[in-house]
Amino acid sequence: MGQVVDVRILGDSGELLWQGPEAGYRNVLASLDPGNSALRMLADGDPEHRCARDEVMRTAETLELVSRRGMPRGFLTTLPRGAVFEEGVDAFNAPHLAALDVHPVHFPLVFDGSGPAMTELTADYAAQRRMFELTEKGGGLRLSYAADPNLFSWLRDTTLDRARLPYAMYSPQPVFRRFRSGETNIQRRRQFTVPDVHVLAAPESAAEQYLHALGLAAESTAFWFGRDYVHVLDSVVGTTQDTDDFYSRAAKSAAGITVVRRLPAHPKYYAQKTGILVSSGYDAVMLQNIQLDEINAPRFGIRLDDGEFPVIIHACVAMGGSRMMPLVLGRGLAGLGPQEIPAELAAVQVVFVPLAEKHAGRAYELAGSLWTQEVRTAVDLEFRRPVRARIGRLRRDWQPLYCVIGDRELTGPPGLQTSGGQRIDVPYGRYLAERLPRWLRCRPHTPAGTAAPSPVLGS
Repeated sequence: MGQVVDVRILGDSGELLWQGPEAGYRNVLASLDPGNSALRMLADGDPEHRCARDEVMRTAETLELVSRRGMPRGFLTTLPRGAVFEEGVDAFNAPHLAALDVHPVHFPLVFDGSGPAMTELTADYAAQRRMFELTEKGGGLRLSYAADPNLFSWLRDTTLDRARLPYAMYSPQPVFRRFRSGETNIQRRRQFTVPDVHVLAAPESAAEQYLHALGLAAESTAFWFGRDYVHVLDSVVGTTQDTDDFYSRAAKSAAGITVVRRLPAHPKYYAQKTGILVSSGYDAVMLQNIQLDEINAPRFGIRLDDGEFPVIIHACVAMGGSRMMPLVLGRGLAGLGPQEIPAELAAVQVVFVPLAEKHAGRAYELAGSLWTQEVRTAVDLEFRRPVRARIGRLRRDWQPLYCVIGDRELTGPPGLQTSGGQRIDVPYGRYLAERLPRWLRCRPHTPAGTAAPSPVLGS
């Protein structure tokens, strides 16, 4: 990428907080907001809140979200609980994508890597041997590492109607990347799903489209992590949007601290690249990213009907398995968040624990009431085990919410607790009413009976 020309740090209102050489900005970050774990991670690695990446993988396996059993190195099997987690993130993304007005386009998982334009596009991946090649006679076929190669093959030498722009496409697909030995982990899998978005825009509207996507990305990040994130914007010196005004507007759209790193030349195809970073306890993970591409339209002969070249906005919404899962687990292990799966993404959102058989009817009544509201519930009937052991198992499973049912709850209001043992002070009915819209936004659209385990645990 080359040396960074300079760095600027802006506040969430777009004001300039600091400007200077790359060597100095990390010393400034942590002092801006000591409570922001993403800033601490960028500044010094946050040694007080650390976990190991391998520990995150082992935890994901212990919680039966994924498995490496029987798989080639670098590949994972997503288990039922992990599938609910990933499908919940996909459901969460739906309003985000609707706000981008996307149109689904499903590309094949193979692309033709021959031809000068495609060779230029994939040069970095080819040099690093990141692509899987197919041995079909004739050569040139590759497994897709993103939607980009097929997108540009499809659009090659196309004339676009300016009046119909912007036009946004959504292309979620499994992709394959050949990582080097030792690089594969829970975040870097050889096969994972990339929810790619591409917006075709006229040059004069490119900045607005970019900032619109950035604002949505910030809102989505805040849903999960509040304001505990940092926005990093790489900008190539001398490009159209490399201006103080654009930096300020980007910081406002990001609604958080923005670090602008000005680059002397294009590192790949983008003139501007946004990353919204969240601390995972082992690294700063890019949960959302957006790029402004001025290069690939001329490269592939894509023009507007007046002869100008369009701008292509690349974006990727939050991914479940390779982004959200490591963040949730890593933050819990590092003490940055609770050791629980978010209720929105848990296979079972609320478990009812009747103390004895006489309490089971009340437990089923409460569970059934939530089930009819599309809340995934379960009833633990392992009466032969001490209640402390039953609750201990729920905590080890990172169960988000449970409710113990005893004599008092037969007639009185129940009380919810978290997997950390914290009792929720908000009255039961009010708490559920407040949370239900969040849970329903993330409800997986799976066939009946597959969204959660049986409503009875044990026997």
